[in-house]
Amino acid sequence: MGGYHYKLLQELGRGAAGVIYLALDVEKQQLVAVKYLSQEAVARHPNAVARFLREVRILSKLRHPNLVAVDRCGRSKGRPYFAMEYVRGKSLADVLQQKTLTARQALRMTERLARALDYIHRRGIVHRDLKPSNILIDHTSTPRLADFGLARDESERDMQLTASGVAVGTLRYSSPEQCGGNSHKVDGRADIYSLGLVCASAITGIQPRVPETMQDLQARFEREYESAMVRALVPECVIQVCRKATRFDPKKRYRAASEMVAEIRDALGEMRAQSQRLTAASGV
Repeated sequence: MGGYHYKLLQELGRGAAGVIYLALDVEKQQLVAVKYLSQEAVARHPNAVARFLREVRILSKLRHPNLVAVDRCGRSKGRPYFAMEYVRGKSLADVLQQKTLTARQALRMTERLARALDYIHRRGIVHRDLKPSNILIDHTSTPRLADFGLARDESERDMQLTASGVAVGTLRYSSPEQCGGNSHKVDGRADIYSLGLVCASAITGIQPRVPETMQDLQARFEREYESAMVRALVPECVIQVCRKATRFDPKKRYRAASEMVAEIRDALGEMRAQSQRLTAASGV
């Protein structure tokens, strides 16, 4: 591929934009993941190449411990590809098929992902497709946000790759503004909404319902998650993080991912103090 750089070993997965392969970097003698724009994607979508190159451009300027880093990009047989670090582990979606997370585990994961969101939002990038299958959990249990194929940055205003009135993202985890067809102008609060749903889903094991109308998105957290979390004795401070992140009105959510990080840290501190009080009371 690309002349000599990579030897494709096996297919890891495929989506609307292309195919991801496990590959060997023959120069560095290390495993990487290679995303290759498929012929099918080019045939189906007139903007497929432009979207793919936008993803390459976005990822090439990002470096964060909770993001998947791009190593190199190029072309093979006239179609673009890029190589990224190979994350050994599973997607959060795979993990949640086997078990739910404790409230503490889910909050710690959410804090790290919120830090990643703060990093990309400060650079004018909105992910727009944050969901369990796009979160990779590596061998150290570190979450890594992947797949920026639907991401938006400031240059999209000129490229016009997302039309007005078109819903972009996975509806199950998308914010109301995305579901309402305003994906072309959403900001970071849309990602915060999705992250709040991911956190609630990780704790309860309940996937969000696919909304059929905008009314389905009103009081969504309260209707689909709050009672289940209360029954599971999830601390109120954890419920509050998810509730605020998933408000229907973006103005009532966290204004920035950094605010969400701060409130999660407070919640973790409150849970730690409560645990210490219980330990002291039991005389252990």
